[in-house]
Amino acid sequence: MTNLCEIIALSRIKGLSLFKKREILESNDTGALKNAIKDFKGFKEIEKELKRLDDMNIEVLTINDKEYPVLLKNIPDAPVVIYKKGRIPEGTKYISIVGSRKATYAGINISEKIAQTLSSIGITVVSGLARGIDAAAHRGALNEKGKTVAVLGSGIDICYPSENYYLYERIGREGAIISEYGLGEKPYPFRFPERNRIIAGMSMGIVVVEASAKSGSLITARLGLEYGREVMAIPGSIFNEEYRGANRLIKDGARLIEGLEDIIANCFPELSGFSVYSENKVDMDEEESYIYNLIGNDKIHIDEIIDKSKRQAKEVMAIITRLEMKEAIRQFPGGYYIKR
Repeated sequence: MTNLCEIIALSRIKGLSLFKKREILESNDTGALKNAIKDFKGFKEIEKELKRLDDMNIEVLTINDKEYPVLLKNIPDAPVVIYKKGRIPEGTKYISIVGSRKATYAGINISEKIAQTLSSIGITVVSGLARGIDAAAHRGALNEKGKTVAVLGSGIDICYPSENYYLYERIGREGAIISEYGLGEKPYPFRFPERNRIIAGMSMGIVVVEASAKSGSLITARLGLEYGREVMAIPGSIFNEEYRGANRLIKDGARLIEGLEDIIANCFPELSGFSVYSENKVDMDEEESYIYNLIGNDKIHIDEIIDKSKRQAKEVMAIITRLEMKEAIRQFPGGYYIKR
């Protein structure tokens, strides 16, 4: 019977393709497995690592395990081993939300809203824990049922970027963190395209919120097309570099997303009966409504709000504070505001 150490050893063999490794495992030919790993010298290190993983409440899933993500298992270059912290929800209701690390305020807001709403109807949001759109997608999902999976381009014990450590910890408790890399493996650049195939492979579809012409999220989108996934993009200004990649995707055939119902119809038609929109139920007085309506879905500076309102700065700031407390608007660094 094949043991876990042998499968991990197979996953670390150099010069053997993922396709061949998978073929060996799925054949249940122990002779072929033992022959493939006969020169492997790292068994003691694997045994030590397994003890550390157990202490850290991190599980190792092989491609033959029932808990291994269903859709990921079906791509030709699926990893034979993944490391998991937290719980991966069962089923296939997964959507990837990816985009620019240098996201606009509007893009961050859109990403959070999409993720939060999809999470509220039982869809798991997958992303890569990067700054910008990825982090916003994870946060949005956690605002609802916590159904989110972060796929790392490093060992599962390394949070990259470090600024997302709080988010990393929370996802580990309320969602799941996965990686195909062993403990201590650093986030080298070549690992992120490899990471992206897992993001694409796990999901029914990929939503690109913002992407520059050279964004790594375009790799995820391309892989999604190769795997037969729905690739969708949100259009943006032709004058904004952060939308150039997303706009190009649409030009090349990706589905243009005008609303959340498009995502559901394309990827989860069985959920089409769910209401994904709700009226703004925030209770506002006349003054609050007036200031709220001056704030759009793109960033606006506090000075511009005051100027447009024709009111004293002190009065506007008091109203802004009340709107923030009611979670009707959100503030971004530099004194910018946007509707939630």
